[in-house]
Amino acid sequence: MGRVTRTVYGIYYPETRRIVDALWAERPHEWYERNYTGRQDAMHRPCFERWRAWTSAAGVTLGDGYPHEYPTAGANEAIHALLALHAAGGGKRIHVFAGDYEGYSFLGQALGLEVFVHSRDPERYRGSIAGAARPGDVFWLSQPSSIDGNLWAGFAPFREWLATGTSGVTLVVDVTYVGAVAIEPRIDLDHDVVQAVVFSLSKPFGVYYHRIGGVVSRVEVPTLRGHLWFKNLFSVHLGERLMAAHGARDLPMRYLPLQRETLDRCIADGEVPPTARPSDVVMLAHAPAGGEGFAEYARGEGLRFCLSPGMDGALRP
Repeated sequence: MGRVTRTVYGIYYPETRRIVDALWAERPHEWYERNYTGRQDAMHRPCFERWRAWTSAAGVTLGDGYPHEYPTAGANEAIHALLALHAAGGGKRIHVFAGDYEGYSFLGQALGLEVFVHSRDPERYRGSIAGAARPGDVFWLSQPSSIDGNLWAGFAPFREWLATGTSGVTLVVDVTYVGAVAIEPRIDLDHDVVQAVVFSLSKPFGVYYHRIGGVVSRVEVPTLRGHLWFKNLFSVHLGERLMAAHGARDLPMRYLPLQRETLDRCIADGEVPPTARPSDVVMLAHAPAGGEGFAEYARGEGLRFCLSPGMDGALRP
């Protein structure tokens, strides 16, 4: 494998490895014992309290309008549950931006939902969304954006336009990349049009197979209620400790030089075009569309590259 992939992978950082090792060494059998007493029911709450504080310190504003919170196996389970809730409630369609996370479309289509894809250019999405959207539709997007790995500067204007310019269309925001950017995100989600917020720690800490994630929602998600009892206890404790040890911007700031060094080597070896630039997300790079031999990396109206293999290789002896 080269130093670049089309699919985005996390990096199992040395810092993450040390925390996992320490938690394993504790042999925490007591978490799992006496389950008939219900003592495990609240074990996810410290992780969620930490996540709310962790994202707030990073510049994410949630407010107090998301009373329902559910631990999930990464973001994918939360996305599936919210799409299923939409479909079960009579929803017919969802909307996404071209090049955003594929899971929204794949899962939506599997549940029988029609998926409308829009350009992220305001001059184009205003007309296309107004023409295709119906009351009750849901728009899905990631911020920082999976399209190019950057914070989307147009998010706040889009959120306001969606709230006032379309009738009855709500928004689900996926903040999985918060914790993977070195700059302060400043993402305001304290708005009635945002119905739910999905998160994962897979990209910030490289803990993909530990499956640490969740959703906060304005409305109850009945299919996730059982997660009060069915959650992965090791994962929620690990998530809490990872966030306690490292602020949301700590690891991205530490690994910015490695991101740039890896990208420079990839450009020199022709693995990415010379127009590629580091993304805000520390394991990604982006470039304008075009460039012979790079069509597989197309995302929306540009190109996106994952540098995780190269960065990970540099971290290993």
